[in-house]
Amino acid sequence: MSALTALWAVPLAGAVACALAGRAARWWALISGAAFLALAAAAVRLSWQAGAVLAVTDALPGAFGVSYKLAADGFSLSLVALTAFLNLVCVAASWELEVSAGYWACFCFLASALSGVFLARDLFVFYVFWEATLIPMFFIIGLWGSDNRRHAAVKFFLFTFAGSIFMLLALIAIVVAHQRATGVWTWDLDALRGTDLGAAAPWAFLGLLVGFGVKIPMVPLHTWLPDAHTEAPAAGSVMLAGVMLKMGLYGLIRVALPLLPSVAESWLPILGTLAGINAVYGALCAMAQTDLKRLIAYSSIAHLGFCLLGVFSGTSQGLTGAALQMVNHGITTGALFLMVGFLYERAHKRGVADFGELAARAPRLAFFFGLATFASIGLPGLNGFVGEFMCLSGAAESPILFVGVPFFALLGVVGVTLAAAYALPAYQTVFWAPAGPGSASPRVGDLRPRESAILWTLSGLMLWIGLAPRGWLALLEPSLRGLVK
Repeated sequence: MSALTALWAVPLAGAVACALAGRAARWWALISGAAFLALAAAAVRLSWQAGAVLAVTDALPGAFGVSYKLAADGFSLSLVALTAFLNLVCVAASWELEVSAGYWACFCFLASALSGVFLARDLFVFYVFWEATLIPMFFIIGLWGSDNRRHAAVKFFLFTFAGSIFMLLALIAIVVAHQRATGVWTWDLDALRGTDLGAAAPWAFLGLLVGFGVKIPMVPLHTWLPDAHTEAPAAGSVMLAGVMLKMGLYGLIRVALPLLPSVAESWLPILGTLAGINAVYGALCAMAQTDLKRLIAYSSIAHLGFCLLGVFSGTSQGLTGAALQMVNHGITTGALFLMVGFLYERAHKRGVADFGELAARAPRLAFFFGLATFASIGLPGLNGFVGEFMCLSGAAESPILFVGVPFFALLGVVGVTLAAAYALPAYQTVFWAPAGPGSASPRVGDLRPRESAILWTLSGLMLWIGLAPRGWLALLEPSLRGLVK
């Protein structure tokens, strides 16, 4: 077994072991998760030392132009490492839950499928891994979620599966156009670059945009996300927001931009406007939420709007910033969802108004929640600032002006301002405002050692990327070179 195959096969083996292990399933989830993270860290280090160029390639020919081809560079490996890290975080955070073996198997299977998405360079294999991610998340939400979990799980599945159909049709159109031009059937991503689709090119790009946009999610394809986050267990929300939403952005950067660059360039004004709408609309909706999980869910829509601004800025700086912000969002939002989960375990409530004066009762929780909130709104010195600054800098280079100001950057600045307007009042209400009658705060104790250890690790990453981002940028930038000017 090659190193790249091991990156998806090890967690898959862990899923099988968990399914067969009964009460010992959590230990197999821990063992396979630790092995997966060790493999991912070794691969990232190798790519780092090699200057983030293509590290290794596995390629086996198959029928009908399909080949088993995996490849890794700094961009894809950063997301594989994020998957491995958050998967282990979820195992540790869920350790004391009384759940069946299927719970642990689903998380391992999800990690395997996500890793395959980020490594596949054959588009048919990419699509198979892409669809495979729906299965475990459907069960995570539907079986171990909150009261309305079945509705949320079905809505999640239908939206994302429908989007995948549009993506598949676009990929088939590209493959068929390549066959007609060359006489060769292939799904190889690298071989398909430069394929001329003629008048069908805009339609193919639209299909990819819808397929990837549902997963991001882009407004107006976003309505499944708040329900899914609200009903999912805390660990499910961590994987959904931390990694699964990045699949859509990864598809845009890895598939749509390289295969249809002329269409993407001609559509930049429209795409950049949609990205800005994402950032502003998500923030406005977050301001109106009274449920902490829904607030963080809508904040994810806003933050991924910043990533889209970077991608659609058409600049190298914006694209690299978007790639870094994908990692940043996974760490920061993962921490926030975990802490809301810790609150819910103790109080069985998660409304903003259900708490008050928690800083006095749970000072460690208040510290970590505040740090993650500040990182989420882009406070300098923390990881969110670096990615957002680069995305906005890329957007500022846009030639589209509004009263003399770059239009995309203006939308981004509005989004940054609104982020503080929804995040800080919620933090202040929960941790510092006086507790009202019937407050759930008396039922909330401070963090346990296991929980503190998890949050110290996540906080360390926020500080590391925020204070020393150069190494992370050196990992990502060479992988994205050549996609934009």
